Order: sequence, then structure tokens, then C-alpha cells
Amino acid sequence: MKALQPQVIQELKERKGRPGSPVLSLYLNLDPANPVNLRGGYKVSLDAMLKDLESQIKDENELRHFQEDAEWARRKAEFHIAKGRSLVLFSDVSESFFFEEDLPIRLANQVWFGESPYLRPLLEARNEYERYGVVLADREKARFFLISMGEIDEISDIFQEPPVKHRSAAGSDHMRSQMVFQRRAAKWSEEFLKNVSDTLHDIMVEYDIDRVILGGPEEVTAELQRLLPKAVVARVVDRLRMPASAKTSEVFEVAFPIIEKIEREQQSTLVQDLITTAHKSKATSVKAVLGFDATLDAINQGRVYRLVYPTGLSMNGYHCTSCDVLLDHSPSDGRCPYCSNTLLELEDIVWPASERALDMGGKIEEIRSAEAISMLAGVGQIGAYLR
Repeated sequence: MKALQPQVIQELKERKGRPGSPVLSLYLNLDPANPVNLRGGYKVSLDAMLKDLESQIKDENELRHFQEDAEWARRKAEFHIAKGRSLVLFSDVSESFFFEEDLPIRLANQVWFGESPYLRPLLEARNEYERYGVVLADREKARFFLISMGEIDEISDIFQEPPVKHRSAAGSDHMRSQMVFQRRAAKWSEEFLKNVSDTLHDIMVEYDIDRVILGGPEEVTAELQRLLPKAVVARVVDRLRMPASAKTSEVFEVAFPIIEKIEREQQSTLVQDLITTAHKSKATSVKAVLGFDATLDAINQGRVYRLVYPTGLSMNGYHCTSCDVLLDHSPSDGRCPYCSNTLLELEDIVWPASERALDMGGKIEEIRSAEAISMLAGVGQIGAYLR
């Protein structure tokens, strides 16, 4: 997920291009939940976007640059093995500038050609998904992890050498030696955990981390939490008892239930707010809607900025290929109520509705919390906040 790391985005922002050598920016939806993508349909979408953009370029030099970049993008898509739900490509062949990244989130198909990489979708995605920092520490080593969008990366580690070497002695000398050793060990341990605290603070700033989980032996995590700055302590959501040598996969397995619990609570709060806002809306100022009919009507008007529905939701619907409206039911004559064209029946209206929301710059919230799904079921299963 390097494309969503603040320092990577900053580097892309600050990249100095050459005048007259634009950058092709491409966001391609590869989500396997879309049946079309399973048959390589995303390649057709990519080709259509590139051809449409190419037809708009009149300057011969700019067109040549575009064709070079477009060919590179087509080759990448042709042989790409998807590792996520979206693919991000930036290229300026003439300047040997290339960037390729899979993302575990669903982004709308978009293509841009301009002086610098088009970063708005990345910035919006980074702001939408919370980032969790996990620090796994004992008294000799500490490791730092970033969890976001269902993936984990180990991003840093620090170690310290044993503070002193214990020497055997006899009688009172042995007792004195033991006490000295313990004092030195305690001091070195505290200094090391202070260093861990400082490093965690720096990592939180660098990676824009929202919440923190502390892991390790109980006495170490308790002492580390005591040493953390107030700004960091305020973001600690839990402490985990586990060895500092745990595998990355084990860290994720233990931490993710905590994250899921937080996200379930957030989803329940979101759905409750959506229902409340929709019920309070007045005819002159509708801020949210519930149910398929009202939600699809808002999508057809281009007013949705946040679409909310349970993950896996599917429902039959209709599409007018002439005026592009989406409907949850068909008039008795099977014709579009707006242009009288014959309606096309769809097995699933939710997918094109969510694609339309993304295309208009909106966001989608796929609800996984059983409590939130139950609340939605009582008000029409789907809803949206409006612009």
C-alpha cells in the first residue's frame, strides 16, 4: 500500500516534470465482484477510456506523448495479475517515470493526462480509511506495524544490546553485584522504552496513524503506555499480550478483531445517523434518503455523495441505455418513464448504482456489522447522504 503512504504521496506531489511532457494518470477498477472483470472486461474499459481521451488531444507533440504512455498502460493491464480491487498507474515514458500499485479498495475508473500525477483519488482514499499503528515490544526490541484496509505492513524496528554482562561473585559481593545489575537493567529498560515512545510518535506523524495498539508482555506495555506523550496515549485503543518475536501474520490475526470491533461500532453509528438524518429531512431540504426507489432517484440526479448498503446486497433492477437512469422497478409497459426507451433488466442494480456513485465523486460504505445491517433492513436496506 505504498501509494497511500503520506511520504509517497508527498513525493508524487513534489515530482518535477518537464514542460511539454505530461503524465498519464490511470485508476482501473479490477474488483472480482464485478462479473465483467472476471472475463477481462476491465481491459475493454481501459481501452475505451484511453481512446476517448486520445480523441480530445489536438496538439501533435502532446498526442505523441500520450500514445507512448497509453501503450505502456495497455501492456501493464494486459499482463497484470491483480493483487487488489484497483490498479493505479502513473507514467511519463519520455521521462522514464513509472508508478504501479495495487490497492485493496475499490476506486472508480478514471484517466487523466496533465502536468503532474492526478492524486485526488489517493488523497480521498487515504482520508477515508483509518490507519492503525501496532507497536510490539519487550525490553530489548520493538517492531512497528501499520494496518489499514485489511492489510498489514511492518514498517520499522529498533533493538538494544543487553545493558550489562552479569558476572558471578560470592557472598555479599554477589548480592551487591545483583543489585547493581538490576538497577542498571531497569535504567536501560526505561531508556529503551522512552526511545520506543519517541519512535512511535514520529511514526504516527509520518504515517498519519489514527489509532494505536500496544503489544508485548503485560508489564512492558503498561510501562510503555505510561511513558507515551499525552497525544499518543489518547489514541491507544487496546493492549495485547504477545511475544515481540511474533510473525507479522500473527500480529494481524490478534489485532484485527480489535479493529473489527471499532469498525462495527462506527458502522452502527453511521447507519443510525443516516436513518435519523433521513427522517429529519424536509421536502425543501433533503439531506439523506432511504430505500431503493429514493436512493436510485438521487443517483440518477447526481446528488449522492455517500452510498450506504450491506456488503453482498443484490437486487434486480432496470437500466435505460438511452438516458442512463437506474430503476428498481419497471412501468407496466416496460419503457423508461423519462424517454420511453425500452428498459434493460439487470440481475443486480446495486453494482451499477455504486459505480455511478463513485463516478460522480462520491463514496461507498459497504456495511459488515450485523447490528448495522439489521437497522438498514428495517428502512429499505440501502440509503445515501445527498449533496
